[in-house]
Amino acid sequence: MRTKNKKGLKELFDIARRSNTSYGSPIAIPVKTVNDRSPVVEVVNHVIQDALEQNASDIHVEPGRTVGRLRYRIDGRLETLYEEIPMELYGNVISRIKIMCQLNIAENRLPQDGRFSYDFNGQEIDVRVSVVPLINGEKAVLRLLNRAGGFMDIDSLYLLMENKEKFFGLCHEASGAVIVAGPVNSGKTTTLYGALHYLNDSKKNIVTIEDPVEYQIAGINQVQVNPKIRLDFEEALKAVLRQDYDILAIGEVRSDEVANMLVKSSLAGHLVFATIHTSSAARVIFRLLDMGIKPFLLGTALKGIVAQRLVPRLCPHCCEAYEVLEKSSMAKTLGDAYEPGLWLYHRRGCDKCRRRGVMGRVAIQEILVIDNRLQQCISNRPTIGELEEAIRETNMRSMWLDGVEKAKAGLVEIEEVMRVCSE
Repeated sequence: MRTKNKKGLKELFDIARRSNTSYGSPIAIPVKTVNDRSPVVEVVNHVIQDALEQNASDIHVEPGRTVGRLRYRIDGRLETLYEEIPMELYGNVISRIKIMCQLNIAENRLPQDGRFSYDFNGQEIDVRVSVVPLINGEKAVLRLLNRAGGFMDIDSLYLLMENKEKFFGLCHEASGAVIVAGPVNSGKTTTLYGALHYLNDSKKNIVTIEDPVEYQIAGINQVQVNPKIRLDFEEALKAVLRQDYDILAIGEVRSDEVANMLVKSSLAGHLVFATIHTSSAARVIFRLLDMGIKPFLLGTALKGIVAQRLVPRLCPHCCEAYEVLEKSSMAKTLGDAYEPGLWLYHRRGCDKCRRRGVMGRVAIQEILVIDNRLQQCISNRPTIGELEEAIRETNMRSMWLDGVEKAKAGLVEIEEVMRVCSE
């Protein structure tokens, strides 16, 4: 926690307590309150500005019994910034956030979702807001998305050469399904956008179905799902299938119907990308089978799987190298990946990384290309053991080994790779 930020917030809350500005009225207030410089507005603006300066991806505003708490997610980890939000002002802070994204400030019993734009140093930041009622009040989570440069091209995804060649190969498939898998906040959307950015061509009709559209890409037709008007993934997909598309990207496979339509569209001669919440390449196959896809159809349609996690990236300005001794516990942990004279790196901390020792995050991946043997295995509805054995025979570089190579290159700490892979 930075003392300067804590002091600034305390002063702002003291001013707000004395003025006791209230947003308790259900009367609609304009979103762009440029001239509104009330203390609560100053508090919310200060929090958003500070979070962006610290490269936070999310802001958590949480109620408590006596005081509220403010946390940022930075480089994948939640850090407490301030835990003394007066509860008599907490509701005003939540109401201000609701006003910014045109939500109903009089409704505090049901979840609400919204979004607004924030100007940060001339860049338009898209802020996605989720408000959920808890026993002590409403919690708000603000996700910060940089439209100007939030997604990366393939060359910026830190893919090892072997995996980069596989990824390029999957992008050049004439038809079939390519799945990007991982838990929440594992960089799936970034990898998906990297593929679309690479494939973006005026001679191709590329269509995406997303909830929400996180980054806008010129030249790509992006559909925003809106369940409030019954435009869900299923309805959007049915409409898009009549849009003469070349490449289709589905933000997330959430239902059996979407999974089956994904497979059918990929079998119809189109290249289809999608993301799904699973822990590994093998689990993707079982997840899709559980969603009712027939094994022989899945074996034919599936071209490849990219499973990944995010690991904090070492600060390149202050990370420190050390030699891994042959009989050390780390050498035993590395096993076959250890070699005499191996050097790894650990964090230190400097002014450029705000003394954290890390700056941003790096994905560690495993990329599975479905060959004829694996296709036959999937068609026979294998057990998890049979499937994992068949995957080993493809010589796929595991997520662990991918992380070890990136640790050797000084991109990440080996301890972080161990933590993420054990999860």
